[in-house]
Amino acid sequence: MNFEQLEYIVYVASEKSISKAAEKLYISTSAISQSISQLERELNITIFNRSRIGTTPTPEGNIVIMKAINILSNIKQLNEELFNLNIKKEKQLKIAAATAFFDIFQEAVTNFNLENPQISIDVEEMLQEQLLKSFNPDRYDVGFLPIEKEELDKYPKLGKKLISRARVGIVVGKNSKLFNYEYVTPADLNNEKIVILKNTKNGIVKKFSKCITNHVILTTNNPRLLLNVVKESAGFSFIHEFTVKNYPTFRNDELKVIPITYTDETNYIYQDIWAIYSREHGLSSSSSEIIKHILFQLNK
Repeated sequence: MNFEQLEYIVYVASEKSISKAAEKLYISTSAISQSISQLERELNITIFNRSRIGTTPTPEGNIVIMKAINILSNIKQLNEELFNLNIKKEKQLKIAAATAFFDIFQEAVTNFNLENPQISIDVEEMLQEQLLKSFNPDRYDVGFLPIEKEELDKYPKLGKKLISRARVGIVVGKNSKLFNYEYVTPADLNNEKIVILKNTKNGIVKKFSKCITNHVILTTNNPRLLLNVVKESAGFSFIHEFTVKNYPTFRNDELKVIPITYTDETNYIYQDIWAIYSREHGLSSSSSEIIKHILFQLNK
């Protein structure tokens, strides 16, 4: 027994004719007749009495037809509820973003909303470790963070899409002796004062913690406070170049991002930028669309 057979017997009972039912369903009369006969053999009953004056249900057939009507009605209701649920999901896009993206999202979200005014966006900014631990499909559709692939592979339930590569650097203010450098090496950073974003052990700091020694003047989970302290002090902080491209202070030349290299300007250091999502549910169309806008801002 299958849903197609149930639909056939309901149509035949309604039309009191196999040929008329076939016409309504846009299939051949032989296809309906064979399908009903197969169902009758399977149930070991006769569902319809066939004669020249029409096709009418048997008493047993009436029972089967009523059950078929209920089953098909429930299936229709289920499909409608699932459809409405998917429509509702498409009307809201829930994003988790590492703090590195806090200014990138300004233009990306604005442009997305111009193209998709029916979709509301909920962006939650958090530190990288927090994002990875709390990401689940019930709370977020997509997340964005710079991270090494080896770290992401520790979370097998997450799907991942590499969207870009970011050059790693430091951010300094005019009070820093490094301000006029075109690039810096780890040796240049040794013994310099540093401002650290909390819980970044899986990020940039991890790359250099073993080869440089610094005096920490501030540890914070507020990226804006971090930048303000860097601006006013002689310290530096590790950063991705894209992180502050829209930050107002940079338009006034009060802060500067300097790329890091191990040897010279031909050997810059990069980190991958990923979009993460539920491997089970995949990427929604809205998530794919916001990825395009984020990528545009990263490459702008």
